[in-house]
Amino acid sequence: MIAPGAAGLGGAERATSRRESALLAVLAIGGAVVEYPLALAIKSLDRSEIGRALPFLGVTIVLASLVPAALAINGRLGLPGAPLIAAKIAGEKVPFSIRSLAKISIGYAILAAAVGAGVLVIVIVPVLFIARGGAGGITIPKPPMLTVAPGRLAIVGALVAIAAAVSEEIQFRLVLFAILGWIARLISRDPSGHPGRRALWIVTIVQGYLFGIIHLLPVAGALFHSTSRLLIGGLVMPQTWEGVVFGRLYLRRGLEASMIAHASMDVALFVLAAIGVLRSHLGAG
Repeated sequence: MIAPGAAGLGGAERATSRRESALLAVLAIGGAVVEYPLALAIKSLDRSEIGRALPFLGVTIVLASLVPAALAINGRLGLPGAPLIAAKIAGEKVPFSIRSLAKISIGYAILAAAVGAGVLVIVIVPVLFIARGGAGGITIPKPPMLTVAPGRLAIVGALVAIAAAVSEEIQFRLVLFAILGWIARLISRDPSGHPGRRALWIVTIVQGYLFGIIHLLPVAGALFHSTSRLLIGGLVMPQTWEGVVFGRLYLRRGLEASMIAHASMDVALFVLAAIGVLRSHLGAG
């Protein structure tokens, strides 16, 4: 027989879990709904662009629907989930210092940016240079955002970065990490029944790779002409290895930390792009 207090506690925990699931699902979908129109506004808002964005919104809705399952899996696998959000919803004390969370998140943002830049310099730039020099080489169009007014690029880009960070971190670090972690646990687990260290590294790399692929798909038609090249291309996407960095941060400090790191990195990149556009305008003038 279950004691009344235990039953009440279980009911309270379930209610808290439902509120947390609903909030995270809304944030995932809402972030995508905000991100896509703003991102298209930076480039070109036409029907073809909107049509290409719809499948990605569909993926977001599917992954957002899996948030309740992901939270349940996280509890069983010992994954961090969203500790700050969970504590706030439950009315509990935050289990860490917000200042330390911000500090480590900014550090990982810098690391992710450095890793992404390293991939660009070491791999992608030489590959594109060779490809363009050969017969039937690839022609890389000028990014439309570089024609946008600097102020608009910085402000709208920052909003896109924040919305994308919230939505994508829920999808990839919270949901996808949980699903892959569950699969990895079936293959390799530690004495406590959680995925082993090697399994967690595999999961971190796989979710990062899928994160890179999803960012590669919008331009895949112009750059790749076969599925095999697309899959190989995912290995050299900066976002793949940035996703690995965010995945390690997620394991260390939870979802909120990876959101802050992701948003900080992307906001900084948009601001730097705006500064570059401003300097080119001043130079042309």
